[in-house]
Amino acid sequence: MMNDLQNINIKNKTLIIALFLILFSNIKATHACDLCGCSTTSGSFGLGTLNNASFFGLRYIYQSFESKDGIFTNSPVSKETFHTYQLWGRVPVSENFYVSAILPYQDLNRAFTDRNEHINGLGDATIMGWYKIRFYKKKDKEKEKLYTVVAKEPSGHSLEIGLGTKLPTGKFQQVLTDRVNPGFQLGSGSFDGILALSHSYGADKFGINSTLTYYLKGENKNDYKFGNQFSYASNFFYAISKEKYMVLPFVGLSGNVYNKIEQYGEKIDKTEGNIFNGTFGAEITTKDFIFGANYTAPITHDLFGGNVTPKQSFSLYLNFNLNN
Repeated sequence: MMNDLQNINIKNKTLIIALFLILFSNIKATHACDLCGCSTTSGSFGLGTLNNASFFGLRYIYQSFESKDGIFTNSPVSKETFHTYQLWGRVPVSENFYVSAILPYQDLNRAFTDRNEHINGLGDATIMGWYKIRFYKKKDKEKEKLYTVVAKEPSGHSLEIGLGTKLPTGKFQQVLTDRVNPGFQLGSGSFDGILALSHSYGADKFGINSTLTYYLKGENKNDYKFGNQFSYASNFFYAISKEKYMVLPFVGLSGNVYNKIEQYGEKIDKTEGNIFNGTFGAEITTKDFIFGANYTAPITHDLFGGNVTPKQSFSLYLNFNLNN
């Protein structure tokens, strides 16, 4: 069921890689931010599809927050909505090595009681390399006695190690850092390092995919540094196979842990935080396309000293399947 199917022909592979090179060669390095926005955005939305297929497509992410400016019950509250539109993909370079990339466009809105704030534009691009390790069952000694060559039998387990960077392609505005939620930015203005580890297991009807990601944030030209971020996600899915498509409904848990923001080498109080989410959704795979949707709701959270409250989030994606 979870056969990797890396039988992509050379012509298609070259075309997709060329598209990525054209895409990123036209990005101007200005100022930028995280995967989907900034420090309150959810890296746990992930860097790939549920079964780590090879693909190229579009993803939409919606996130909402409420920020309270003060400690009193009648303190001013702003409502924030983040709309992120991503070009993203994952292409094989060799049997065990892949390259993935994400280019987001941000549309962020913040509503106060007396005014609105709205910013939009290119967000931070991400590019990563992945090395895949496949695990096999122990050799059958009885079969080895009978046959000269015994094929390796897959165990269903695989491990992927990812290393990449977030590029400063989105605009960073210093004036927006004075708000309760400084994550309301198109970009962080810094180059960030990304280290990821992903484990997958697939049996005949079910599987599990888990990913750990660490974002090592850099300092921008304003001497401003968003806190390092640790993201995690684990999804359990069940396969419903049909003649022309396969449905993978899933449930999972995800979250983010943020370190304090720093400016001029000093840590800023009440800028750290954490969030723990419950997630459910489904992915539909056909010969040519992958369609996915998931809904995320916070279970526990503590962001910016309790002044920022995450609300519902969801994502939709439609990808061209390269595994054929």
